[in-house]
Amino acid sequence: MTANYKLPLREYKSNIREICIDGLKIGGENALPFMNTEINSLSKPCIAVEILSDVPQNFSEILIKAWGEVINDTVKWAIEASKIADMLCVRFNIQEERDIDAEIKKSVDISKKIAENISIPLIFIGALQSEIDRILLPEIARAVKKPCIIGIVEEDTYKEVIPSLIENNHYVIARTPIDINLAKELNILITETGFFADRVLIDPNMGALGYGLDYGYSIIERVKLAGLGDDNMLNMPVVTFVGEEVWKSKEAKSTAFLPEWGELNNRSVIWECVTASAVISAGANIIVMRHPEAAENIKKFINR
Repeated sequence: MTANYKLPLREYKSNIREICIDGLKIGGENALPFMNTEINSLSKPCIAVEILSDVPQNFSEILIKAWGEVINDTVKWAIEASKIADMLCVRFNIQEERDIDAEIKKSVDISKKIAENISIPLIFIGALQSEIDRILLPEIARAVKKPCIIGIVEEDTYKEVIPSLIENNHYVIARTPIDINLAKELNILITETGFFADRVLIDPNMGALGYGLDYGYSIIERVKLAGLGDDNMLNMPVVTFVGEEVWKSKEAKSTAFLPEWGELNNRSVIWECVTASAVISAGANIIVMRHPEAAENIKKFINR
């Protein structure tokens, strides 16, 4: 006797909001990734390559070697990174011990030059220090004359940053510490300022492989399921800063492992690739990476 098998399909109540920036569509999906034919929206996850305005002393030698001389000139580095990315992410890692006013002016000048020379969509990230970002992010928002994604805003900075993003037609990344309820609460607070929910991206924060990935993965998945279940304050695209997390983990920078762990350069690239592929499986829409080879490998993975 022959049995007919019917493919199980899962329908959800809602779609994830779709953002379109410089012709690049982000989000819009109506199911979890890698499901069956219930997925009507086929927008792919986007790879953003992240560069830093100032290379810190503890920056990975592997990353320095991979990028070469361009790493010493932020604009040249941006041009090189844009060749392999869907989006470019620029992080202004200003240090507190420096002349903050001078550093902010320098950062604004760099952001304008990059906006003039790069055609792909841009993400500008502050110093992740509240006192600096309250000043820096609004200055960047006013300086850049085309819509960009600007962040990261948190509960203690959104009030000062959001008005300038509204005035200059930008998008925002809202970060909360690996907690779905806090993510929803921050999105509510942001929209109560008059900022459109359609211009918010969720950064649920995460860990790298070997550094808490399983917990971060589960929160991303829960955010997606809530959004697909018609929660209007959680149905925004998700952005994950894979590079930021991976290159902090000892497995990507330490030689103090058994030989079977593999040669450090290969291991670190694989570490970033595995972390990225995991968050893509969880539903991340933008994956921000640092190593050029890892970014290229993940783009191939997505296209396959």
